[in-house]
Amino acid sequence: MAETSNGVSDAQDLNGKIQTTGETNSDRNIEISNRTRLLRDTLELLVDRSDEQRKQCDQLSHENRYLQDYIENLMSQGNVLDK
Repeated sequence: MAETSNGVSDAQDLNGKIQTTGETNSDRNIEISNRTRLLRDTLELLVDRSDEQRKQCDQLSHENRYLQDYIENLMSQGNVLDK
């Protein structure tokens, strides 16, 4: 086997690089996994909040229609527009 300038064989040097790369990839994979989990959880919270807001909007729209009908009834019964 050939030796590098500091006396370490090429195989040992290559093995060290592979282990270092493996640790880096492992750390990187963990970081990506954590980031993905965070983004997924954030997205889930946003979807839940969006659903809540949609329900509230639907409820307010329903109440608004009810109040409009109620006001129209009152105005037609009291002939408010005729006075």
